[in-house]
Amino acid sequence: MHWPNAFARGENMFPTDSNGKTITSDIDYVDTWKAMEKTFKKGKAKAIGISNFSRKETERLLKETEVVPAAHQIEVHPYLQQNEACAWFRSKGIHVQHYSPFGNQNEYYSKGQNMGKLIDDPTLVAIGKKYNKNGAQVALAWGIAQGHSVLPKSKTPSRIKENLEGDFKLDKEDLEKLKGVDKKFRFNDPSESFGWNYYVGEDGKVE
Repeated sequence: MHWPNAFARGENMFPTDSNGKTITSDIDYVDTWKAMEKTFKKGKAKAIGISNFSRKETERLLKETEVVPAAHQIEVHPYLQQNEACAWFRSKGIHVQHYSPFGNQNEYYSKGQNMGKLIDDPTLVAIGKKYNKNGAQVALAWGIAQGHSVLPKSKTPSRIKENLEGDFKLDKEDLEKLKGVDKKFRFNDPSESFGWNYYVGEDGKVE
């Protein structure tokens, strides 16, 4: 389930009003999850998971349903490390997956476009030189070191190859250095346009 809120039913998968804001419905995410549970129990899905849920929303899901999400896809990268939240999800048996592991490399995000790119951060670049890697590969290696899955997106063959080479082990001293670049900066928060207050109580949420 990509979001904890539902969009309006219809042929248009992303329905919007005249102001460009998403038209939502009042379908409860718990009801949606229960429908997904049926597909899992019937063997039609090997696993089911969530994305963009806060801990509070996830806690309600766990209390009111039966199947624990196999994975949770959230924005995590060296600038938004979410250590406390990630530890909480793992404690519930939920595997954490990083989307946007390169942070503001995604041009879709309006936030953070006026700041330097995460993959060009001096700390990541310096660490990369030690291993003959670039900043993007260091960001991926950092995510893997957390015990998480990283989900970089690219359609360029050369970059896809580089991303695969981001699977290497960082020394403990370098992981310690990377702790220092955490800005608790969230690049993706479509709350205003999607009609739902996402990430309440989580790092990087601007109220």
